[in-house]
Amino acid sequence: MPPPRPPRDHGPRHAPLPSSAVSALIRPGRLDALLAPWMPDAEERAFVVRCIVGEGPIHHRGASYTLLCLLGLLLEELGPDEGGAPRGESLPVPIRLPPHLARGSDHDYPLAIPVAPLTRLAPQGSPELAALVDCLTDGPPHHALANAAMVCLLDALFARAGRARAGVEPA
Repeated sequence: MPPPRPPRDHGPRHAPLPSSAVSALIRPGRLDALLAPWMPDAEERAFVVRCIVGEGPIHHRGASYTLLCLLGLLLEELGPDEGGAPRGESLPVPIRLPPHLARGSDHDYPLAIPVAPLTRLAPQGSPELAALVDCLTDGPPHHALANAAMVCLLDALFARAGRARAGVEPA
């Protein structure tokens, strides 16, 4: 039997922040502006932003907000876009309700998830791609929509990187 391990010092622990501190850093208008190329309808966009940063546990709201803003900053670093969101195949993000709440046909959120960045990980039409999409779009709205929004921004980043690699200057 190996000797017991000495306790590890992980450094100073921080006290959890009050939810008001996390809420104070979240600026819904920033996400609204980031999502505008994919969602021209202001009411639909406001709904999606509310789902991402107004629903679910506060640490999820803060984490999603942070990651989306970082992706947005990277897009800004790469310069102006070429006229909005990349146009390619996208799939709906289904509203998944528990069976006892479902009524009739399935409904989708107003934000779709682009397929192009995901085909870098799995071939088009493959079961693996279907699994990736299912994993990213499953779960409560704050998860599914934050994931879809991040894939939208990643799609734009890949498109800009491809143009940069090809030597195409932004307009």
